[in-house]
Amino acid sequence: GGYKKWDSKTQVWVNDEAAEAAARLREAEETKSRLLQMASEKIAPLQDAVDLGLATDDEKAQFDEWKKYRVLVNRVDTLNPDWPEKPSQL
Repeated sequence: GGYKKWDSKTQVWVNDEAAEAAARLREAEETKSRLLQMASEKIAPLQDAVDLGLATDDEKAQFDEWKKYRVLVNRVDTLNPDWPEKPSQL
């Protein structure tokens, strides 16, 4: 990996696994936050249409898919991320 630290006992550079794991975790948490924000932005206008009784069948389907996606993203374990597939634009 790209994370190295100096080992004063052996006098060589060694992999810094803790720093690498922390960076992966931070990246996964940022990805999770970004995906949740994106899903919320997709859901908001669809929620309005549903709430007002103006949603088309297509909008209702998109609404359900984006809500399901947001739930699945929220459940992702950032220590071992397995990201769900984004809903297709119907």
